[in-house]
Amino acid sequence: MTSTGKDIHSGATPPATDSHYEAIAIVGMGCRFPGGANSPAQFWENLRSGTHSITETPESRWNTDAFFSREKNKKAKMNTKWGGYIDGFDEFDPEFFGIAPREAKFMDPQQRKLLEVSWEALE
Repeated sequence: MTSTGKDIHSGATPPATDSHYEAIAIVGMGCRFPGGANSPAQFWENLRSGTHSITETPESRWNTDAFFSREKNKKAKMNTKWGGYIDGFDEFDPEFFGIAPREAKFMDPQQRKLLEVSWEALE
């Protein structure tokens, strides 16, 4: 649609309706957010209750003592020990998606989570 109300593909003006909104269908939803929000309902509940989902970096992620410095501009160091971490970042079933375990080991964890959540939404 253009600002003049004409369809950009056909050039036709759509028929006038009582509403400017078209119906859409949500076929599925899935999510992974910090604070254990692994469903849209839990994410909404965390928002409603004001759940604070930022935590200190878990030791299972990396040794913060090796990378932390209170000095803001110190090279090769970070100046915070806090972040928003999702659960199960290391849990992935590569064979379910037809991916070789060796290949999955080198995938970005965000790609693995995207596959899982997309499947969950379509399921």
